[in-house]
Amino acid sequence: MKMRFLSFLLCAACVFCQPARAQDAAPVDLKELAALLKQIKDKRAMSEKASAARVVQDLRAAAASNATAIAFYEQAVWATQYDEKIHEHTEFQSWMRDEADKLKSEAMQNAARLHLNYLLLTFQRAGGATTRQLESALLAHIAALTAAGAGDSAIQARSDRAQALREAPGFKPVRGAKKPVKEPLFWEQDLINKGVDSSIFVQWYGVSKMLSNLKDWESSPGNVDGMYQKTLLPYYRENKDSRVIAYWDMKLQQEAQQATSSSLSFKIDQFNMVRRPQLLWKRAQDMILIGQRNRGIGEMVSLVKNYPDHQDFADWISTLEGILTGTATVSGAGPNTAPPESPTPQ
Repeated sequence: MKMRFLSFLLCAACVFCQPARAQDAAPVDLKELAALLKQIKDKRAMSEKASAARVVQDLRAAAASNATAIAFYEQAVWATQYDEKIHEHTEFQSWMRDEADKLKSEAMQNAARLHLNYLLLTFQRAGGATTRQLESALLAHIAALTAAGAGDSAIQARSDRAQALREAPGFKPVRGAKKPVKEPLFWEQDLINKGVDSSIFVQWYGVSKMLSNLKDWESSPGNVDGMYQKTLLPYYRENKDSRVIAYWDMKLQQEAQQATSSSLSFKIDQFNMVRRPQLLWKRAQDMILIGQRNRGIGEMVSLVKNYPDHQDFADWISTLEGILTGTATVSGAGPNTAPPESPTPQ
């Protein structure tokens, strides 16, 4: 009896120890599956396109004026910093009171508007817009930056006068008077100086991926040189457009004004003997690139003759000899690095 039982167990064990064969599902229709995957991809693409269109629409509306821009900024602060906190409404109202003067300032409101405007251009660029399509809007943005920053000198002058009065002999502060608050300057605003990839609006909408892998595009809404160097100048060079020369003329004028406004002989001499020749050399390089070869070479020869003690003299001579012998070619002038003390172009 025991032997039979053991035999039964052994047989059962053998049965259950046999490897189980997984059975596949019914055959799939590959064409039908491929069509389904395409449908899913197309649906996702349409959803992303609609989302991008909504963002662009919202940005365009918010950038319409200073009032709409600063209101949109306040909404973004609420949504990204206070919305999920306990007692968030009280804390947000406290922030609004603390920042009231700044939020009302023309500098801050201009910065918010132009940040949104540049973010709008950046989304268009990410969506495939070419430099040719964006050129006029980008130039308009640069002009708006210049206009918005023009008031900084007047604000700084008022601040300097007030400081001089407080430091004058015999000055007695009024008891109980509030400590003077520095007026905000446009070119000091984070919304202008920091890149749009870290924008509070990008964070709010959760669309950072839409701005990834941007090429030939400046990130900062206020970096005029970056906009020219990365986007406009390569486009002008490619099309043999003389506006590349106009850019260098503008740079020469701007930096000359910055040097002379300081009234410091050292800065003026540094511009005249170092910086100005560097800018003229870059301009000569671009003359050659857009087809004005003889004019460009002539300018280079003049610089070599007039500035034999310049710090770049050896490079100039080497480049010029290569051009004349045909052993070197001219490339576009690299990033235009101004002296450390030079402020952002205004």
